[in-house]
Order: sequence, then C-alpha cells, then structure tokens
Amino acid sequence: MSGAAAVPEPPGVPQAPPDRKETEVRRLLAADPRPVPPDLTARALAHGRRLVRLRRAVRLVCWTLLLAAAVTAAVLAVRLWPAAQPLPVPAP
Repeated sequence: MSGAAAVPEPPGVPQAPPDRKETEVRRLLAADPRPVPPDLTARALAHGRRLVRLRRAVRLVCWTLLLAAAVTAAVLAVRLWPAAQPLPVPAP
C-alpha cells in the first residue's frame, strides 16, 4: 500500500499508479461527513428489539418442535417396539 509513511523508492524505479480504491477512500475521507438522521438511535433500538423478539420466537418454536419430536419418538417406540420375550430355557 502506498501511504504517507511508505519508504521512498530508489531513483529510476517506476512508481505504480495510485490504486483506484485508495483514491476513492481518500476522496471520501476528505469530504464533509454526511449528516446523521436525528431519529437514527430510536430506529436502531426498535429494529434491535424486533430482532430479539423474532429470535426468541424462533428459538421457542424450535424447542417446541424438538420436544414434540422426542415425545412422538418415545410413544412410537413404546407402541411399536416388540415386547421382550423371555429367553428359551435350554433342556438339561
């Protein structure tokens, strides 16, 4: 990166043209900052609260589905699993 603290090149070495991205960043940093909307904080807080509520609801639904699947698996295992038969006793 060619910055202000870069080591100077020896004479006779051609310098690379300025990078387009670096030039664009320097132009943006030199410009006056754009004004921030006054209600930005309130909107950000409302958005964050909505995200927290949504994640909480999704987590609740996932845990409920997992519990329902576990109960269904247990009921099916009890109803469909063959009853344990006693082992045959070998003749003496």
